[in-house]
Amino acid sequence: MSELTKPVAPRTTVLGRWRRTLGNLMGTRHGAIGAIILLMLAAVAISAPVVAPYTPLQQTSVSLAPPSSEFLFGTDNIGRDVFSLILYGAQSSLLVGLGAALAALLVGGTIGILAGYFRGPVEAVLMRVIELFQTLPVIMLVLCAVALFGSSFSLLIAAVALAIWPMEARLVYGQYIKLREREFIAAARVADLSTTHIIFREILPNAAQPVIVQVALDASIAILIEAGLGFLGLSDPSMVSWGQLLFVAQDYMDTAWWMSVFPGAAICLAVIGLNLFADGLNEVVDPRSTRGMGGLQ
Repeated sequence: MSELTKPVAPRTTVLGRWRRTLGNLMGTRHGAIGAIILLMLAAVAISAPVVAPYTPLQQTSVSLAPPSSEFLFGTDNIGRDVFSLILYGAQSSLLVGLGAALAALLVGGTIGILAGYFRGPVEAVLMRVIELFQTLPVIMLVLCAVALFGSSFSLLIAAVALAIWPMEARLVYGQYIKLREREFIAAARVADLSTTHIIFREILPNAAQPVIVQVALDASIAILIEAGLGFLGLSDPSMVSWGQLLFVAQDYMDTAWWMSVFPGAAICLAVIGLNLFADGLNEVVDPRSTRGMGGLQ
């Protein structure tokens, strides 16, 4: 293959662009705050078995104790330490958010790639499937999935991912539509590179940055959906989650405010952190932003 026929693929600078993206992200006000919040929550979730004074099943001698130096966030109706429950709940809530977002990326990204790259019947059929799922109410779709298949942890992640994957598919589809006719893709076809190579080595690196922003937003949506399911008593009963703590606290809103305030604050903090992180990342990767990457190279 001569030098004239080789495609000039922009992926030669992908690693450098990602490093610069991370550096610019920490230079944005929202992105830095969001990253700090997420790192803090991740550290809390990982260190929960070491930091938490009690295990999730361990009961103290006092129930419905208000926050104090002995019980930082008080105790619940059966004497469990709320601070320990919040720490352990971070593990399941964050795992549901991240797991559902990545599962939605896998399903929606695959469908979006196929619909965006291939023309004709493949594109038409897949887009109708995406539009069908987008017309269904998210909460009803999740409730039906949980009612049919149960609320185990893995099934809960799958149910949440089932509700949010069309957003990923739409975004990936739009990116592939925009990129599939670019000059470097035409050069790759002239060079007789395989379809798989073009899809994953030429287009995907340039479509990935805005998709990562959507993954962060999807993770926040997944945490809210999981919290809603937990509030309705439909989360996995074998695992502690922030939504499940809110479900238990419903009957004690007047007498034990701490049982609902602290889990609710944890949910808000996680959602705010993910949205700030996504906002900062969007500022970096947006070609119209003065801090952005400047578009495709």
